[in-house]
Formats: sequence, structure tokens, C-alpha cells
Amino acid sequence: MKKISIGNRLTPYLLVICVLFGGILALQSHNMIQAQYNTSPEIRPAVDLVGRENFTAPGIAAFSEIMERPLFMAGREPPPESIAAPLAAAKLKPLRLQLEGVAITPEAKIAVVRDLSSNKMLHLSTGKKHKGWELISVTDTVATFKLGEQSHELTLKID
Repeated sequence: MKKISIGNRLTPYLLVICVLFGGILALQSHNMIQAQYNTSPEIRPAVDLVGRENFTAPGIAAFSEIMERPLFMAGREPPPESIAAPLAAAKLKPLRLQLEGVAITPEAKIAVVRDLSSNKMLHLSTGKKHKGWELISVTDTVATFKLGEQSHELTLKID
């Protein structure tokens, strides 16, 4: 008689490990099913509060704008624009810079300024911008900045 060979010597060990993992998976799924049916009394009120709020629809008055201007009509127009946009332009922040020094060379004119809001030193040449303010001109003691229609001159304070 010939002996029946399963194969490699590791095959029985691998078979035992697979059976153990299968048993563990069966116990885990059994415990999860049990946990769904046996919730503790402390958890039940929290679960009941989660989605049990009644929904009440708002009245038709809440949709008055839609009723006045239907969404898919040819004559539908956007609401009139508010006048707040020109006021925002008028409320521009003032230039918060202090002129610390000036460097004038044949190639460039540079103003050394301190940003008072962050206390940082900046080296700006003519034509450069800082927070929207553009450096227009630099002389011995004055640096001129411009933002839109506004212009501001910084004077060098000599100690």
C-alpha cells in the first residue's frame, strides 16, 4: 500500500492556523450580532435622542422672494445691488509706514520704510507696491505713495 501524501510538511500547520482564524472570525461576528440586540439601558436613551426630532416645514411666507421672482422665468432679475461697495472703497486703511531712510543711486531710488503694523523693515524701489500702496517717487527726505486717487507723503525724521 502506498502512503497518501498531503504535500509539504507545513501544510498541516497552515490548515490548523486557518481553522483557528475561522473560529475567531465566527466568534467576532456572533459577538457583534449579540451587541446589536443587547444594548445596555445607558446607551438606549442616547440612541433614541439622535434622530427622533420632528421636522416642521416652514410656512409659505418664508419663500416669498421665490414666489415673487420665480427661478426659471425669462424676466427674472437679480436683486438690486447694495450701495455698500462704494463705502468699502472709502474705508481704505491708512498707510501705516514710517520712512526710515532713503538710498538714491543712478540706477534706482529706494525708500527704507518700517511697517508699523508688523514692525518689519521694507526696502521699496520706485514702482513697487506694499498692501496696494505704490511708491511713486523718492527724494532726499520724502517718499510719495499712491493708492487709487489717494496719495500720501512720508517725511524722513532727522534726529
